[in-house]
Amino acid sequence: MSKTGRTVIDFNKNWKFLKMTKAGGLCDLPIESKNFDDSICENVNLPHTWNAVDGADGRGGVDEGGEHYYRGLGGYRKRFAMPESACGKRIFVEFGAANTVAEVYMNGNFVGRHEGGYSAFRLDITGFVHASGENLICVKVNNAPTDYIPPITDQGDFTKMGGLYRNVRLIVVPDLHIDLMDYGSSGVYVTPENISNNAADIRVLVKLRNDSMKTKFVKIVTEIFDSENNYIGRNIGAEKINSKNSVDYNTSILISNPHLWHGIHNPYLYTAKITLISDDGEILDGVTEKFGVRTYYIDSEKGFFLNGEHYDLHGVNYHQESFESGWAMTDEQRERDYKMMRDLGCTAVRMAHYQHANHEYDLCDRLGICVWTEIGIVNKMSANDDNLSIAEGFADNAKQQLRELIRQNYNHPSVIIWGLSNELFQMSDEIFDIYSDLHMLAKSEDKSRLTSFADAQFWGRFMNLPGDVVGYNRYFGWYIDGSDDAFGRWLDEYHKKENRPIAVTEYGGGGAISQHKDNIIWAEDIDSWRLRHPENYQSALHEDIWRQFSQRPYLWGKFVWCMFDFASDGREDGDTKGQNDKGLCTRERLPKDANYFYKSVWNPEPMVWLTDKRFSSRSSPVPVVKAYSNAEKVGLYVDEKFMGYGKKSGTVFIWENVNISGRFMHKIRAVAEFSDEKYIEDEAVWVAQNDEPA
Repeated sequence: MSKTGRTVIDFNKNWKFLKMTKAGGLCDLPIESKNFDDSICENVNLPHTWNAVDGADGRGGVDEGGEHYYRGLGGYRKRFAMPESACGKRIFVEFGAANTVAEVYMNGNFVGRHEGGYSAFRLDITGFVHASGENLICVKVNNAPTDYIPPITDQGDFTKMGGLYRNVRLIVVPDLHIDLMDYGSSGVYVTPENISNNAADIRVLVKLRNDSMKTKFVKIVTEIFDSENNYIGRNIGAEKINSKNSVDYNTSILISNPHLWHGIHNPYLYTAKITLISDDGEILDGVTEKFGVRTYYIDSEKGFFLNGEHYDLHGVNYHQESFESGWAMTDEQRERDYKMMRDLGCTAVRMAHYQHANHEYDLCDRLGICVWTEIGIVNKMSANDDNLSIAEGFADNAKQQLRELIRQNYNHPSVIIWGLSNELFQMSDEIFDIYSDLHMLAKSEDKSRLTSFADAQFWGRFMNLPGDVVGYNRYFGWYIDGSDDAFGRWLDEYHKKENRPIAVTEYGGGGAISQHKDNIIWAEDIDSWRLRHPENYQSALHEDIWRQFSQRPYLWGKFVWCMFDFASDGREDGDTKGQNDKGLCTRERLPKDANYFYKSVWNPEPMVWLTDKRFSSRSSPVPVVKAYSNAEKVGLYVDEKFMGYGKKSGTVFIWENVNISGRFMHKIRAVAEFSDEKYIEDEAVWVAQNDEPA
């Protein structure tokens, strides 16, 4: 057989970019024209966003677009030549994402438009590309607020960064190929069915497309390989496809003794390889997809079960951004972040509040992290709070986002929940009907997974929104007084009212690593929306909440808000501007004390962490010295004097009223003792505020 077929070309390098501001009089420039002088543009490589800096600098930034950072039009241009091998083939351009609206031009001609800032999309540019000589592609991207593309207007407590912020590729295929215009999907859907310890049926759907002027016959070879690339099954079929037509090809392969994908304990992946071969033996196209074999269900009393076994789902919420490059993250940055989640002991992640990059889902497949992923309906469906009228196009765009989310991520075994909204607080008959339509659409697109929503209302018709399971966003101890086990009592009350399984999809509080105080009182010392966010209050809050959660096995999932501080440009939280500081780590990926609390609970690797290292100027005596450890005993030393073993509560060890005196540095050391006679220690250096103990 000849080895022709699909060619994928990296398209990230050597772009020109211009921020086309209204204030600068640039928004009407004909940047798509071949004759446009792009010497005024800057040179950039993709991924790229124009909000990496101004999207996290606080309220004093640019205000075009209404959210203290630039929300408007940006233009991208790139000149390129096609390889000779592309001659006579179909050519597609694939964008990993463009926020929010993208219009694409080839050689001055309009090619297409995509509305929605979080999913991949492709355009067929075959008829617009010159086979020889220079080509010009231009993309106009606009992240200005709209009333019809979720999240609408200024909704969502995060910076909506504009640009071509994910990878771009050219894909070249013969006229007969796996369909590339199926809502950005791979065109291949793998569904394990009839799963037992002895066997599993691997059902494979391949979407085929014939763009030629003739009816054609094609052979479809479907092969399954195990994680070590050993061949374990094959099916060969054939299809007749009429000119300018599409066909769905279905097949099934039985595999014996399937190796199950079992979360962090065994994230086992198979590979499905699909190859299209012409009737004269030419390889036309091919796609390779990873998949996992697993079952799961959620019980309203006992929680989450994976492959028939109880499996505790606990983890974090995560936004797609980093301090280095905003939304234009590299795969290396994503891998760093998910490694930190895994080291923390996460078994689950909620990807807030929109579809994330495909590489994240790949990472979760490989690491065994279960995923809640959702579309961008945040807070509102209507921009009109008076009559709750829905803008034309909103419902269609929400459905488009949901189809793209499901079809592009269908094969990932890590995905367990399709989320339909976050903290919706508007309600009308029309809103309820749109939501119901989305639920039905999700169930028709994927019968193997559950739907849910993250609620913050808990009354009336919000309690009746359709969903297989529910998630609650609630901030006891931060926006609400959390004393006297208030969170647990509240959960018990709603557990009685709600007959569906309950998760907590957001909880937590802010933590500023430069702020500390002894004996913190919530009503007096915490300013949740502004400046007083002591780090040691955040960690104490999480200790108390987790104690309450651990007593309630009916919670099928627990998701901290959030893993990292992130850009939310209108905020002034704690010691930061332009950020939400509820992360277990700073935006710069520096772990806070609360991070180590969860590591002591979630990760069985032996550890000890002495808290309040940054609280270096201390009272004397220190009211509480605290360490986190999964050891049975932890001893404390002050300047090498043994102060006894800490009072143990779960993984929290406490010593009260430890004296330090004199205005010099005192070495504080916590030593954890494990059953295998292993010792681990951690230390801090403090200085007494007073010359003598009180």
